[in-house]
Amino acid sequence: MRRILGHLALCAGLGVLISATGTPVARAAPIYEITVTITDLTNAAHNTSFVIMKGDPNDTNPAPNAITASGSFLSTASAASGLTFTSLSADTTSGSTATSLNAHATFQLSFGVGGAVSTDHYMVTVLTTHDTYTLPPAASMANLSNSTGGTYTFTTAGNTQTSQSWYSPTNTANSTSPPGTPPVVIPIPTTGSSNASASSPTVSTAVAPFVIPYALTNRFIVDVTGNDAGNPTVVQANTSTTLSAAVPEPASLVVFLTGMPIPLVVLGLLRRRRRAVVAG
Repeated sequence: MRRILGHLALCAGLGVLISATGTPVARAAPIYEITVTITDLTNAAHNTSFVIMKGDPNDTNPAPNAITASGSFLSTASAASGLTFTSLSADTTSGSTATSLNAHATFQLSFGVGGAVSTDHYMVTVLTTHDTYTLPPAASMANLSNSTGGTYTFTTAGNTQTSQSWYSPTNTANSTSPPGTPPVVIPIPTTGSSNASASSPTVSTAVAPFVIPYALTNRFIVDVTGNDAGNPTVVQANTSTTLSAAVPEPASLVVFLTGMPIPLVVLGLLRRRRRAVVAG
């Protein structure tokens, strides 16, 4: 009878382990929106902004976790500023150990449009947000990280690209309230007709406690000045936000495991086996 009870206890303990470590099923959650703000620091008359939301008529991507702005919409929305967007998109993946939100944009200074001149100084802000994430599962802590990079043509000295990410435990879209990563800034290389690339190291911050559902927001800001020769300055910028489940330290893992019923059950079975061998 004791042997049967011991096996039943072992099975129950295994059931607890399986239920605690089972992989959750992802629930689809659409990207909320991408907001673009174009500020001409030389001529305020060129300032403009536009928004594209997942599922609106200007989104040409049928995938539930991606958004791609149509070319005609981008041309119409941004041309009056003298800085024309040629592509704008975002994508997200969500899993049991990590979730990511990425944004991509390509734009160029189109001189002569709307009165823009080659030496105009622009600040371009792309804010991407997604709410109602439910993965990874809630935990005592998570890590939020950010990185950025780009490819540039006909850029001048002194320009920069800055990126930052935020986690919203209140599931608030477009939230830039803490907690967030430190900003990462990369200098845009000076280049002629040949492309030049730059990228940042990944920066991270701890998120504790980590709860679900939550929202992620990332933002990159490109500070760019036209070149004196009047050639079109082209920027292809990218940013990535990742929230990953924190991995316990080895010592913490041991404490966690010994607090579960399985090791106790196994030790009990081993003791009984030793007693049986000695008695025999």
